[in-house]
Amino acid sequence: MSQSLLTPGRALITLANLLYAVGAFAADFNETHVYNPRWPPHARFHNGQTMTLGVFLSAMSLYFAYKRPSAASTSGVAAASLARESMFYSALIGSFYCAAGLTAILYPGTDWKDPDITVGGAQPALFSGVVVAMWVGYALEVSRLGKAKAA
Repeated sequence: MSQSLLTPGRALITLANLLYAVGAFAADFNETHVYNPRWPPHARFHNGQTMTLGVFLSAMSLYFAYKRPSAASTSGVAAASLARESMFYSALIGSFYCAAGLTAILYPGTDWKDPDITVGGAQPALFSGVVVAMWVGYALEVSRLGKAKAA
């Protein structure tokens, strides 16, 4: 199995994780969300909860993306199997935040943006793109692992 740490699959998962973890703060820590005078304190509480959850999910996804099998399990097939499983968890956990964002529109009274916001509104595309990037990264890494095992 190749010892390269930054592979195309991991790079894509890393980029997608950083995009949503940092992006949530860039998009929400301003007058439209956290500092919005029309928002009650409890709404701000949940916005803070959501932003922090994104960081936690991203960190866990990256942990699994770069996790190395333990010395006890580094024998060929077992190590490759554990690496594939870790990448699956990385993509799954990394998808949660943006998948939840895509489902948020299903709740009563929601919209993709506030009525006074005239620009932007790319949330469905951004959320979908991150979810797709997670699973493309997973597929690339599993393919690479399969080729490394065969070599």
